Amino acid sequence: MRKLLSLGLLGLLALLTIGGAPTPINAEAGTRCFPETGYCISGPILSYWERKGGLFVFGYPITEQRVETVEDRTIPVQYFERDRLEIQSDGTITAGRLGARMLELQGRRWEAQPRSEPLPPEVTDCRYFYETGQAICGPFLTYWENTGNLERFGYPLTGPLVERLNGVSYSVQYFERRRIELHPELAGTPYEYLYGLLGSELLAVQGLPPCQGPPRDVQFGLNERITYVDFRPSLKCPTESYANVPAATQTFYGGTMIWLDLGPGGRKIYVYRTPTVAGEPQSYAVYDDTYQEGDPPITEQPPEVPPRNPIKPQVPQHGFGKVWAAGERNRLGYAIESEHPDQANVQLFGLGGLAIQLQGAGRIWVFGPQPDQAMWLQ
Repeated sequence: MRKLLSLGLLGLLALLTIGGAPTPINAEAGTRCFPETGYCISGPILSYWERKGGLFVFGYPITEQRVETVEDRTIPVQYFERDRLEIQSDGTITAGRLGARMLELQGRRWEAQPRSEPLPPEVTDCRYFYETGQAICGPFLTYWENTGNLERFGYPLTGPLVERLNGVSYSVQYFERRRIELHPELAGTPYEYLYGLLGSELLAVQGLPPCQGPPRDVQFGLNERITYVDFRPSLKCPTESYANVPAATQTFYGGTMIWLDLGPGGRKIYVYRTPTVAGEPQSYAVYDDTYQEGDPPITEQPPEVPPRNPIKPQVPQHGFGKVWAAGERNRLGYAIESEHPDQANVQLFGLGGLAIQLQGAGRIWVFGPQPDQAMWLQ
């Protein structure tokens, strides 16, 4: 999913090692083509791309130049790994407002976020913007000021966040046009702070149908943890959400069961199955909880283990036990801990996907509408 990131880094390393951009495959006047992606840049967009930073700032082209409707304007545009360049009606070239658009698609409309208070005069390493009620501080401010400020980034739309990119958590901040990312693995290089791959991410999801009805934001800060590009196409739009609902979990040799009481939404048991062979996807199943007080217990005896073995196999009971005995036993094996009560925040999405934030366990589970769309985040 983040293949284009490696392309961008390879290009940056090329600039360091040979002192120039990759050799174009088409040297026709006014056109540069890149074998890395198979697309070319030409005309005013090429001039702007070269003048404003080239590969380091925008990345490789990932589409041809084409006409799109952007914020009620039908204009020529071209997508790059980190940007979308637009030719306005008066001929000027501008960078697209990709940061604002990505937040909107994620269900995090910046206009609905709490505004921070203006900073006192003694705070000198931050800059506050009344226009959006957000501030830029510390190294993010230094990077913003030294690499383009308002023209390149626009106003800040969020404060610092932690997001998972390619399975790794990074500190990021969103701006109208860009997302700045702190990459500790590149500390001491010019690439410790990078522009996010918003062009690639938006291109991957822009064809999704718009959400119907009044706008809904994803609740509980879940988008700061969910890998958006991986799950937005399958999760679709946020729908109902539930706060502080009764929950329980139990861990097995081969996975985890999660019980939720959604009130009018019913009692559900989600079974996460750990992959058993290399390359097998994470998967899950969902069941209605049909357990009633007075139902007979599961009487199977777990196998004996050596006395010093710290893990004692257990037979699940109640709703977990019914699901286990009805078919999940062969996949999950025995439980390795007792059933643990918890509280959960739950966000539902279109087509049946949901995210579960377990408060006591400090873990987030994401389940898409297909049985092989499952992941958990610590």
